[in-house]
Amino acid sequence: MLDSNSNRLAHCTTIIDLAKVLSEQSSLQLEYTSLILVTDGHMTLFMNGHEEHIIFGHVMMVKKGSNIQLSNTYHPDFSGYIIGFHIYDTSMQTLSDYSVDTWAGYNVQKVPEIVVADTRIAIAEVMEQPNVTMKQFILYNLLKELKQERPSEDYTLEQRLERTVIYMQQKYAHMITREKLAAIAGYSPAYYSRQFNRLYQRTPIDYLIRYRIFRAQEMLLATGDLSKNIAKKVGFDDAQYFNRQFKRIVGRPPKQFKQFISDYRMCFLSSAHAEIAIALGVIPHSVTVVKSLMPQYQQDLFQQHRVTLLEIPQYVLQKDMIVQQQPDLIIGDQLTEDMKQQLRTTASVITRLPQDLNTVIQAFGEWFNKRGQARQLVQDLTEQVDALKNNIQKHIESDSTVLHLRVEESGYRYVGKSSSESASLLYNELGLQMPEIFRTNERGFNTCSLEQLEEANPTYLFVEKRIMDYYSADLSLSKLQASQQWANLDAVKNQRVFYVDTGLWINNCSAFGKRKIIQQIEQAVLHGV
Repeated sequence: MLDSNSNRLAHCTTIIDLAKVLSEQSSLQLEYTSLILVTDGHMTLFMNGHEEHIIFGHVMMVKKGSNIQLSNTYHPDFSGYIIGFHIYDTSMQTLSDYSVDTWAGYNVQKVPEIVVADTRIAIAEVMEQPNVTMKQFILYNLLKELKQERPSEDYTLEQRLERTVIYMQQKYAHMITREKLAAIAGYSPAYYSRQFNRLYQRTPIDYLIRYRIFRAQEMLLATGDLSKNIAKKVGFDDAQYFNRQFKRIVGRPPKQFKQFISDYRMCFLSSAHAEIAIALGVIPHSVTVVKSLMPQYQQDLFQQHRVTLLEIPQYVLQKDMIVQQQPDLIIGDQLTEDMKQQLRTTASVITRLPQDLNTVIQAFGEWFNKRGQARQLVQDLTEQVDALKNNIQKHIESDSTVLHLRVEESGYRYVGKSSSESASLLYNELGLQMPEIFRTNERGFNTCSLEQLEEANPTYLFVEKRIMDYYSADLSLSKLQASQQWANLDAVKNQRVFYVDTGLWINNCSAFGKRKIIQQIEQAVLHGV
């Protein structure tokens, strides 16, 4: 990225654990031009006032002075680092800041998994023992992966047409003409229309109408607003014309859409959400799954209901695989804006779902006209939790403590009491106590040293050896079990250590999975199995 000027050298000034900083303060202003590398999970942030969802493998180039804030959506498995740097001009012998030439003050790109893995290991070494050479390796290893924008005259025909699609998606509520789109592409209106129809199998205006209808479907579900109001919000001045186009594309008029929504082909981007739909009597057509994180009960459940499984790598959503299923509705969680726009070329996309299990169940009950079933499901889960809570209170000491310890490739983290559905079950619903020294940060998956673990000395210890597609936690687990701190733990001495599964405890504490976890807690705490 800097090779075009041999006199300019990048110098790494600082490496900061972003997750740790944001767990201690809600906002951060960058002192240097920085790279932000996401090494695990995903997170929604406000970057200079713009909402941005970033995922594993994303690298952001962010200008000096930028403001980073947490959004209301918190993802506890997120891990990322800020790599601050400045530029040294050897000919002028002066320092300067790298120019980030975007209107938002940042840009986002994806780098290969192997680059993330190598960089994460290098960062772990630097954080443990600062080393200038290693810091420079980290910085240049990322810089060389970043691509600079092409001049507009270098765009291919496909890229020029894609620019008009992006424009339609951003400005769909406004008046858009074929002439305006052709001008953006740099072609005559007739030539633009022919090439667009060849590439997208429909005219530009029909593409725009379909996109508007997809957005209208989302609003009908998410807001409950009147269809005539939604028609205006998505760019239709004539409500009757909107109704005709809606029926042509969806198969039913807007007023009947929610009433028959369970009849549509639905693709779920979360196996946990697909579980809820099945529990309510709504069968998904397809669901994306990470095979290594899929419990056996869930595989049997989906097979029983003939749900098509779309196997994807961890943190990688493969659009083409979803498009091939020809869904009418795509239901996800947090998606990058780019991925949402790509999926909206195929169907409407429902995202930003509630984080709390009971709230999601109730939301699905509203959407799928299954309100009674949703209330019953929440009541059944609540009764099962209450029954276990009563048994626990009768059988264990009141001062007993419980810890969920996550073993990762480069160390250990403890799971905060409100950071996941299973953690909330342990601490909030069942009333079990976390060791006192770990009660400060409830929402995150927080760094835990062996010394801190020994000081915490939990009565019961649930150990999760992290499962990920691109690394192994075996060495960290061996190191833990061979340590003197481990041998000193009361939970170890009293055989109260229980091993739990990432796929169940972190990813699928849902309509069926939660019952499995309740059974495992009962066996562990009450029966020592």
